[in-house]
Amino acid sequence: PRLAAREALQEANSQLERRIAERTADLRASNERLKGQIRERRQAEETLRRAQDELVQAGKLAAIGQMSTSIAHELNQPLAALRTLSGNTVRFLERGALDTASANLKTINELIDRMGRITASLRSFARRGDDQGEASLAKAVDAAFQVLGARLDSLPLTLHRDFSHAQLQIDQTRLEQILVNLIGNALDAMQAQPAPQLWLEGSSADGKYRLRVRDNGHGIDPETRKHLFEPFFTTKPGEQGLGLGLTLSASLAAATGGSLAVEHPADGGTAFVLNLPLVGAQRAEST
Repeated sequence: PRLAAREALQEANSQLERRIAERTADLRASNERLKGQIRERRQAEETLRRAQDELVQAGKLAAIGQMSTSIAHELNQPLAALRTLSGNTVRFLERGALDTASANLKTINELIDRMGRITASLRSFARRGDDQGEASLAKAVDAAFQVLGARLDSLPLTLHRDFSHAQLQIDQTRLEQILVNLIGNALDAMQAQPAPQLWLEGSSADGKYRLRVRDNGHGIDPETRKHLFEPFFTTKPGEQGLGLGLTLSASLAAATGGSLAVEHPADGGTAFVLNLPLVGAQRAEST
């Protein structure tokens, strides 16, 4: 009986090792494919950045130039998340944490899908001036936090969520883009804040939903306020920003009949106010 039990245990161990080896090989292959896709997107980003430099030197900041260059900007956040996740996946594989590695790969695939939706959305935006999509505010907020996950983890952030599950008259991906920009800017402003706080405050009136994204960061100086929504204006060092986030966000909001504005609270920090039409409001007005 002992011999049979020992042989059964050895066979079980052998099967487990084979399964781990097979899953590890699959995960490594997936990781290599992802690295290749990231390299391709980096090359595209560099090509777009060179095109941007040529446009700036020539003084030709046409709308198509802004949109093509902004693709690189909009892909930076998911790329950063992909780099972190792919690195973590390798470490989880080395430790044999296959379930966690598998979950990471699922998130990576979702981010890649999102990057594809971003480029498709930007192409669509360049072709037409209106937007007939519908978006869930709650889902868009969750998606933005997913993209910004690594940066959120680096801050002892207190988050105040005070908004409803509103359905808004804007494409889902475009709303996610806007929120990634606004929340990302807030995180940048709070890097030196020992007790960072972020407020997402919503209210509805006159067929529109008003979302206020407020932080307790360093605020915006008077000179910077004059240029805040100008394309290619940025206060971020080096390659951290191309100065298109707020310009693009304001354009996306305006395309739906909404708006993006900035407030400077007396007690410090900054608040960006996003106004977007509620689903059904436009139909109600036309009847």
